[in-house]
Amino acid sequence: MVVDDAETSDSKQDEESDGDSTGTSATPNETTTPPARVGTYTWEDFLAEYAPDGTADELYGERDHTPGSDRRKDSSAGARPSDSDWDRIDYDVSPHLGFHPDDIESRVDDARRDATDLQSYFEQWCDPETTPVRKDHYVWEHYKAEYYYDEEGNPPTEDGKLVEFDPSPKLGFEPDQVEEIIGHLSKRAPELADLIDERTVNVAGNLDEDAFFTKDDGTPTVVSRYDLEKAVPMAKKTHFQEVERYWVHEPYTFVIIFHSTKENEKKYYVIEPYMNNVESNFQEFMTSKLRTAIKYSDSDVAVGSEDDRAAVIERETYGLLERYDLYEREQSAGLVDRLAEMLSVEADSDRLPARLLRKFGWEPFTADSSTLEGMSVRPEPVVLAEDAHTLNQFQVNKLLYYLQRDFIGYERIDGIKHDVNVEDISCDGYNSPVFVYHGDYEQIISNVYHGETELDDFVVKLAQRSGKGISKRRPQVDATLPDGSRAQLTLGREVSDHGTNYTIRQFKEVPFTPIDLINWHTFSLDEMAFLWLCIENHKSLIFAGGTASGKTTSLNAVSLFIPSNAKIVSIEDTREVELPQRNWIASVTRPSFSDDDKGDVDEFDLLEAALRQRPEYIVMGEIRGEEGRTLFQVMSTGHTTYTTFHADSVGEVLKRFTTEPINVSKTMFTALDLVSVQTSTRVQGRKVRRNKSLTEINHYDAENDEINVQDIYQWQAETDQYLEMGESNTLEEIKFDRGWNQQTLEEELFKREVVIAYLIDRGLNTYTEVAATLQAFINDADSILSLIATDELEASLEDLREMESVLIDVDPEMEAMVPRPDPTPEVMELADEILARADEDLFPQYREHPTGSIAEALADIRPAEPIEAPPSSGEETFPDRDGSDDREETSATDVGGDDEATAFEDWGDADDDRFDAGIAFRENPGVGDERDTDSARGSPNSEADNTTDRGETTSEETASDSNDDDWEFGRFHDSSSQANRDEEEEEDR
Repeated sequence: MVVDDAETSDSKQDEESDGDSTGTSATPNETTTPPARVGTYTWEDFLAEYAPDGTADELYGERDHTPGSDRRKDSSAGARPSDSDWDRIDYDVSPHLGFHPDDIESRVDDARRDATDLQSYFEQWCDPETTPVRKDHYVWEHYKAEYYYDEEGNPPTEDGKLVEFDPSPKLGFEPDQVEEIIGHLSKRAPELADLIDERTVNVAGNLDEDAFFTKDDGTPTVVSRYDLEKAVPMAKKTHFQEVERYWVHEPYTFVIIFHSTKENEKKYYVIEPYMNNVESNFQEFMTSKLRTAIKYSDSDVAVGSEDDRAAVIERETYGLLERYDLYEREQSAGLVDRLAEMLSVEADSDRLPARLLRKFGWEPFTADSSTLEGMSVRPEPVVLAEDAHTLNQFQVNKLLYYLQRDFIGYERIDGIKHDVNVEDISCDGYNSPVFVYHGDYEQIISNVYHGETELDDFVVKLAQRSGKGISKRRPQVDATLPDGSRAQLTLGREVSDHGTNYTIRQFKEVPFTPIDLINWHTFSLDEMAFLWLCIENHKSLIFAGGTASGKTTSLNAVSLFIPSNAKIVSIEDTREVELPQRNWIASVTRPSFSDDDKGDVDEFDLLEAALRQRPEYIVMGEIRGEEGRTLFQVMSTGHTTYTTFHADSVGEVLKRFTTEPINVSKTMFTALDLVSVQTSTRVQGRKVRRNKSLTEINHYDAENDEINVQDIYQWQAETDQYLEMGESNTLEEIKFDRGWNQQTLEEELFKREVVIAYLIDRGLNTYTEVAATLQAFINDADSILSLIATDELEASLEDLREMESVLIDVDPEMEAMVPRPDPTPEVMELADEILARADEDLFPQYREHPTGSIAEALADIRPAEPIEAPPSSGEETFPDRDGSDDREETSATDVGGDDEATAFEDWGDADDDRFDAGIAFRENPGVGDERDTDSARGSPNSEADNTTDRGETTSEETASDSNDDDWEFGRFHDSSSQANRDEEEEEDR
């Protein structure tokens, strides 16, 4: 309680002393002395009033009885008695003071300092500028500091007279009625609590909203709690409970997940800055004017990045606002300020440049960003009633957000498009809400709606931005949006009873990594190390599974295991594969521009073209039709291939591939090495993705007409664990091809397990960190293991910018938004066990190894040189091995080398651009791998690969004889040039 006015009336002493000489208690003696006043009361007065009679005379001496004199005779005590003076009397005053009288001065000094500090604290506590007002902590002094005191903090005066503070008009009742009023209001409090519950959103109790709505630089966000309250309908606030909230486009948009206790389901709400009716109408007006201004703008706004176009919108908007006298921008930094910035001149510097600039009136430009002008939340009727003629900064920021959202964004679903947790966005028709497929909550309904006309316009706009046309004549379109997302668009009611609809499959700008798949328990750590070794050694793999089972996610993740010095060609109908390797050709299909499908480029065409690009790895987004047969023919020639396929089991994969319409020969199917079957299932009520089985394709059993397969790993649904089912034939092939013994094979597997375990244990899970580490290990395993053994890997990751063969350019803001999972306790325990074992068996030999950096480990990797194929005309040709007369002259680059000839058995009537059907397949995959290795290393055999292709021998022995005779694809070479080739090889190295 704060006392405002001190009592000024004099207190009267009406109690008498009982004459107790002990001095332990005191009561006033009967006296006619006037009452004590501040500054006039002395020890003599106290002793005369409370001490036994004669005590004051004993201390100060007897009084001079001269009439009119108050002086004492022969007083040995001064005006302020000291320690020796107090010893002469029997009365002890210490119990009354609480300390000895000689300590008064020091005590008063301490009290004065404490009082000064307390006063300073109290003034700050009462000042709203230094201490925000909080509930239950508002007193009259707060009110006075804000509304009563002058600028210096003193009470106001009028004509030299103090203006008394009267709280009655402010309260609406007399101050002495406060308790009565509060008692009455306490009875109404339950009614008010029900009203608050009815009209406000139930937010999470542990959430600090002040921190949530404040940016890192301390400035407030544009969207606030007020916008959240306006976004949720009043009728739903009573049964909506907040589950989670997060920013998707700070400071303008955030997403909040509600649980409806009434409907028992989750709700997805996009919260954007609220616009009242006047602001909404003004936005429509500005949209029309801005469209015209941009149309006739001198700038070329059709090209450029999104930031460039946003800058054009901002510039034109400010120009329109100033033209209509609706807003005037804050004075920005001028020419002198920019000059000072270029010269790095400091404000308090005494250097010559600073002195010269100050002579021109220069002062450092500072913009107050602590808040946005006009952001204070007031009831909407008050804002509308003011009917302001200009816009404040807060309103301009909201306007700019909506204009940029609608012109270069995705209008109402722009906030959803920014959410990295959303996999699919769909609207089922007119007056239907937008549904989202959330990574954590699956299909949930949102608060986003489209009007009928607006939905039609929006779908047409999506098609146009994708370079497609949609109309009543062609009401359905498959499109790829500018950000890479895949869209299926339907216009009108011609083919849909509910009207216009769309479905958008989100494109992940920052892919997930193998570490994420392990932390999600989609794969086990052992499985991932196994896949790493297989992919690094050119083993082909298909990811099979149902819709949304994570096939493409896994394909993207394991693509990080492809060596950075390999050439990769990806083939997709919609861009979903994202690789860090620079030597990568990303091919995308293109539909026809006419109705007769002429001029379209499908997967089949891209795959045919890929063979002329000499890839070492081919990544196909998905197999759907006859391109699957072509892919297996390519796979049979030694090209390592990765793709996805819709099938729920290995048996289903075999059935669909070996029957129409794909119809791959069973003998050819064995070119595939591995099949990973993925599934979307539930574990303890939570939807998860699991690798159901990892299966090897071994051989074709001609006697039983079946393909022999073997599961290497299986997922056990009962325990949610992965079991290793037996010895791997694929590892045996790798061991044979690489010339390893069993111990070396196990060591190589263990090294990869150690790298993965270290990344998990140290929390190095970003795309940049994982991609750099994996690629550096593939190039120089010893250096990376040395960095891990000495625990210096994380510090070495700072050298990523120096990499030339790997392009890891990830926006830190985008990376921060990726929902990367944390490892489970079981995964952490396994990682600790692997690192503990490595600390004993592996790390000691690497701790003495000289450590480098990841950049050094990748320094010698360079993109492949462009291949120039010599003309095929006039070259000598040779008959096929079946003796047929049909021959074709193709350059080595057409098929990628001596081990890359293809046999397209099912092509039918091939034209001149296609390959002969009689060229033999590679029998031993190990032989082809060795030749590929030679080519990559720049051996003499690689020069042979760059000449024209005349045919392929049917056995390893024939190939060896050809090389011994200096035979290169139908040409004789002078053996005397071998020395020159050796010199060129050394220079290349």
